[in-house]
Amino acid sequence: MTLRKTAVAALAALSPFFAEFLLGDQYLAGPPEVGRQLAMFAMFMMMYGAGAVLIREVARRRNRGWPTILALALAYGVVEEGLLTQTLFNPHYLGLDLLKYAYIPWLGMGGQWTVYVLTLHVVWSIATPIAIAEAFFGRTPWLRRPGLWAWSSVLAVGCAGTFFVSYRMGQHFLASPAQLIGAFLVAAGLVFAALRLTATPKPVRGNGWLGFAVGLVASTAFQVVMKMAHLPPWLAVVVMLALEVAVFAYAIRARPPAISLAAGATVTYGWVGLLTALDAGFAATVEQSVLVAGVLVLVVVACSRRRTPRCS
Repeated sequence: MTLRKTAVAALAALSPFFAEFLLGDQYLAGPPEVGRQLAMFAMFMMMYGAGAVLIREVARRRNRGWPTILALALAYGVVEEGLLTQTLFNPHYLGLDLLKYAYIPWLGMGGQWTVYVLTLHVVWSIATPIAIAEAFFGRTPWLRRPGLWAWSSVLAVGCAGTFFVSYRMGQHFLASPAQLIGAFLVAAGLVFAALRLTATPKPVRGNGWLGFAVGLVASTAFQVVMKMAHLPPWLAVVVMLALEVAVFAYAIRARPPAISLAAGATVTYGWVGLLTALDAGFAATVEQSVLVAGVLVLVVVACSRRRTPRCS
């Protein structure tokens, strides 16, 4: 396997691993049984993994930087949560009242859940795996044209599978035509804006340890705010958005290594996943501890072997 194929495979595996397993949403310890979990991971790779690979490839082939990657990641989140799983509009998805906090009646959406779940996709499902993979394999494009077509086909299959599984799990819920059209237009607008962004690569100048601290503190505060049940929902929304703006402004001004911010976000997801595992039983806790330890070693190695000379 060539270096580029290894890079693509690594990113395709890292994205679903972060999105579902490091967060603590899935456990090989079950239930369901290991075989079914592995099948689900394969489907997650076709959705999260293919999405991350294509987002990175589009940005790097056009010599674009992190603003383009983040905008495309946000479009990905809107597609997954607005058009496929439709959690942005389903008031009782998996029996949860996701939309009741900071509810927006004319949109049929929950402000707090919308900000939270889209941020999960941008930061943890897409951006953090890309930053880790690029720390090992660099910023150059990894795919040729046949690879782009192949991964686009994989993504299409993953989207179809995600929709049908979510449709069944979501009690056959379908959002209104207006909501679906709105989500599509928002995603399309984000893709258009992302491809219009022009960012000249600039040298990294920020301190990596400070970047790690900012990533850790901001992502931890974000998760804590979401978990504070007694905090007024709209206040929580304002705080979460303020944290995101602050980190983005810091990254633009200080230009730290991307892997430093990703490392901080990884540590946060580690403790969030461990807290979830404690409620799932001993086997899940052991498994999650092993996963967290392994990914922390991976991040330390990525930080020490960073091959990305520029962060833009």
